[in-house]
Amino acid sequence: MPAEIQQPLAVLFTLPDGVIHHGVLHDLPNQQLAADLAGGLVAATHPHGPIRTRSVARQYMTTMRRMARDFDAWGATGGLADLTPATLVQYWLTCDYHRERRIRVVLNAFQETAGGLDPGICRHLAGRRINKVEKSRPNQPYSDGEWRRLEAACTNQIAAARRTHRQVLEAAGRGADPSVHGVTFDNLAWLWLHAGPAEARRAVERFGRGAGVDRAQFTAVEAALFPNSETAFAYLTLFAMRTGIVPDGIDALRLDSITRTSTNTVLLSYRKGRTGDEALSLPRDAVRLLDRWLEHSAQLREHAGDLMDHLWIYVGCDGLGRGQGRIFDRPRGQRQRRAWMECSGVLGDDGQPLPVHGGRVRATYHHRRDRTTWTGRTTIDPNHSARVEGDHYLSSHTPAQLDALEGVIEQAQGDVLRKAATPVVISSEDAAAFAADFPSLVEDAGLDAAAVQALLSGEQDMFVAACASPLNGPHAPAGTLCPARPWVCLLCPLAAFAPRHLSNLLRLKEYFSRQAQQMTTAQFLRIFGPYTARLDEDILPRFGPAAIEAATRQSAETVAFLPLHLEEQPR
Repeated sequence: MPAEIQQPLAVLFTLPDGVIHHGVLHDLPNQQLAADLAGGLVAATHPHGPIRTRSVARQYMTTMRRMARDFDAWGATGGLADLTPATLVQYWLTCDYHRERRIRVVLNAFQETAGGLDPGICRHLAGRRINKVEKSRPNQPYSDGEWRRLEAACTNQIAAARRTHRQVLEAAGRGADPSVHGVTFDNLAWLWLHAGPAEARRAVERFGRGAGVDRAQFTAVEAALFPNSETAFAYLTLFAMRTGIVPDGIDALRLDSITRTSTNTVLLSYRKGRTGDEALSLPRDAVRLLDRWLEHSAQLREHAGDLMDHLWIYVGCDGLGRGQGRIFDRPRGQRQRRAWMECSGVLGDDGQPLPVHGGRVRATYHHRRDRTTWTGRTTIDPNHSARVEGDHYLSSHTPAQLDALEGVIEQAQGDVLRKAATPVVISSEDAAAFAADFPSLVEDAGLDAAAVQALLSGEQDMFVAACASPLNGPHAPAGTLCPARPWVCLLCPLAAFAPRHLSNLLRLKEYFSRQAQQMTTAQFLRIFGPYTARLDEDILPRFGPAAIEAATRQSAETVAFLPLHLEEQPR
């Protein structure tokens, strides 16, 4: 192995904002693979790759370290040039979409800078990903009970912290330098207030051994005078509950993000990761909470150094309990959230400790705001009044459009009435017998003696029926011969069906059967369904079996003919 590979491997990500993020791979078992991955990581950094922020760099480092350890557990040796397509694909099958995507980015960057990957791997890199993106689920809002309990816990913790803070400030006003005047609670408060947490701890270490300083005593002074992670997290969570700002926007707030427009109003600027810079005029309760936080953290801010401009600062330690008395920002880490859940005791509706999630807090804020300002459900804009919704989205039609809509409605209603009407079926060609047997049908159809005579004589036959008024039908302008297709007569209120039409009705039924074989069921029902039902259920059963049998023989003896268009002819 080359000497440079045996040295500790360090990956330096030079990010667009000038920050250099440091990562190490020297503790991995396969140093040859670690060196290749380090080269790919550096090559995938902005502007040549997608690694542009510190959080993204951490994700890539975690994925590469895990990949190196997994390959070593599988017994794979050598670097990326020794990797086979089968091994890589087998490993991708154990990954999720995001891990596979990061590995592809690093391998592509390695191939572009160093080269040497197997041609099969290169083909896989140019192809589609194996794993699919899982459909995300929106954050579920907290219930009303959970929201009230969470708000009460934050409010109570803030109130208790403010009380002890004021008490320690009063004690610091009465105290003096403990190295000269002795170690008392007031003197320790004075020391912490003027020296800051780090310097005060070092001073106590110098003179505290001989003075018998109780460690719990100065820890209590520090926790009361300066906000700790639990107090800062309570302020931050309550601020998010009152503003609904995205979590990453709240976490990254600085003092220069606050613009005072008056004594009681604040314009807050923040950055939303998916859209960019945004601004919000804070509600009154959020302004009061922000003022209380700035007052509570003012003493710590004087000793914060480079973190002075950060909004959410607190005194704490790292994840291993080291660095007591250090000042940190961003109190919404995983460790801080778990600690706050344990100390607050807030329970969810299921009786378990309630996890505090920034996305759910934001979702609940908007859910509650929608319910307080909107009386119904809508997918347009819940912040509009019902009048605005109606004016802008529901009644924006022109007079011509309204007339067209009314015409469509009237036509549809007429079609429904026509379909519900009973068909006029004439079982005898004798006008007197027809009038005697069907007086109600004659009256409903509006036929006079001349019209009945024309229907019975066959002067106005339209292939499958006799039409009471061929020049005044519902399917064409008045004075124009009706252009409807033969089967449309089955639902026309002007049609009358006599025994002489039976043969053509049976031919039409055969035509429907052929169309049913050539079309899908959905297509056939959509086009011919209502006409088939009228023919089979209402018209043909009105004729006797002997008449139908005779018509069947007649249609079989003569050439079948239907007045169809070329595209409607049987194939």
